[in-house]
This record gives sequence, structure tokens and C-alpha cells, in this order.
Amino acid sequence: MLTLFQIYILSLAILLTASEYFTKNKNFDFNESNDSVFLISKKLVPKFFECVKACKFELECAYFTYKFTECSLYTKYAIYIKKVSQSSEIYTRLLTFNLNGLSYYWPVFNSSANDVVSKADLYGPVNAIFISNRQGIPNSAIRLSIGYYNLPARKYFDGDFTLMAWIRLTKTVNYQRFIDCGINKYVTVVASLSDGSTNKPYFAISNENSQSVPRVISAKPLILGVWYHLTFNFKNKTIYYFRNGVLDISGKLDNPISINRTVCFLGKSQYQNDPNTSADFDDIKLFNKALNDDEILNQYHKNY
Repeated sequence: MLTLFQIYILSLAILLTASEYFTKNKNFDFNESNDSVFLISKKLVPKFFECVKACKFELECAYFTYKFTECSLYTKYAIYIKKVSQSSEIYTRLLTFNLNGLSYYWPVFNSSANDVVSKADLYGPVNAIFISNRQGIPNSAIRLSIGYYNLPARKYFDGDFTLMAWIRLTKTVNYQRFIDCGINKYVTVVASLSDGSTNKPYFAISNENSQSVPRVISAKPLILGVWYHLTFNFKNKTIYYFRNGVLDISGKLDNPISINRTVCFLGKSQYQNDPNTSADFDDIKLFNKALNDDEILNQYHKNY
């Protein structure tokens, strides 16, 4: 029979060899801040590895510190309050864990449009720059001015899914896209920010060569210059559109076919006559499952 000490050592070994690792940065600390943009939580835990575990199971945890049983979890933005501090240390998260179905994640941070989960990095920007995001963090949002990015080929949509992002329209443009992703204009998944020039978002799934594709259209236009958290949640052949964590409209659509989607854009339509998008984007996420209402609301309330 294993002793308590052996069980403890075994537990540590399992934890350390799990699918995620941390690196220790000596002689660094964070400035004191209770701002939720930087600090996720602070609590007393008796053992260091309980703090490790807390960060592992918090999706947005990028750093943690452990000081005399005080465990503090920090977001990626805490890099802006990092300071030199003798005899202190910061633990930096290297990989991801417990993603809750998160398949692709473009956090848009520090002038990067990379996907931190599946390496589906945005590329080939046209009329795109990095700007401050809704919290004022510099170079942490994408601005498209009649512009777009390309997405690499992937099976982005296969069964139920949840697509979400923080988005701010900057100009009224006909049929401007959030995402248009397929193999051509007839076989694609479309999350649009405007039905015509109404600024009313809609969602459509097209699986065959047809000019008539069902769409689910919001009755509420987006206001120019306002950040919104928009979520398109697909489950059991029904799309649910949420604005700022609240269900706006739902409707029936066909399941997207399971294919490698080779023609995918952020901000560009596959129809030649549709102009590119004028909007700001941040914190783009695609889950391989349908989140529940509470999970969607929780995503909206996150300040990081």
C-alpha cells in the first residue's frame, strides 16, 4: 500500500507531466493591481501545486505568482504591469489546458494575429492595422478599413460550434463580413455584420450550388463606434445569435458539411461585388461545441 508521502509524490509527478508546462522567471513581479484586466483572482492556498492547478484550470490564466501561500492568477495583459523585483518570481504558462472545446483562439495581443491553440494564424492582411482594444491596451485589436485577413485551410466547422468575438463597426458597408469560410461562394459558412447596409448581423450556411440560402437575421442594428460581444452558437441545426451575452434571435439552418475549408476570410466576402469590412476585432474564439447560455454570458463578462 502506498504511503501518504508516496501518494503526494505521485500526484506531483502526474501534475508535472500533464499536457501543460510553466516556466519560472526569477527576479520579476507584477505591480499591485486589482483591475480585472490584469488580475483574475487572488486567494490563499496551502501548497504551491494547488496554485499551479488553479492556473491550469483557468482558461485565461497566463501567469501566476505564489507568495507565502498567496496564489495570484493573472491575464495575458499583466505583461504591462511586470516589473523587476529581487527575490520574486513569476510563472508563465507555455501551453493550454482544459480548453472546454476551444479549438481556435485569436486573442489579438502585442501586434499579433496568431492563433494560440491550433496555429491557424491569420495572414495576408489588406488595409489592416493593430490598435488599442476596448480596455485601452495598445496593439491588441485588429482594425480593418475596407480590409481583410486570410485564414489557413482547416476543418473549422464540423457539427455543433460556437463562434464569438468582440467587434466594433466603424463604417456602414454592404454585406460586410465577420467570417466567410468555405471552398467557394456556394459552399461556405457566413457570419455577416450587416444585411445589406442595415448593420443587422446575419448567419448563413451554404452546402451546395444554390443562389437561395436560408439566413437568420437580427432585427437589431449594430451602432457604429460601439464594441459588442457577438456570439453565433450552432446546435442541433439551429443557430442562436447572442449580443452582449443575451440571446437576440435563433433559427433553423442545415448542418455545415465536414470539409477542409480552403477559402476563408476575416472581413472579406466570397462574392466579388461585396466590399471588404470596416470594423475592429478582438478576442476571436471558435469552439468545437455549442456553449450553454451561462458559458456565453461568462465569456461576455470577462474583461480580458
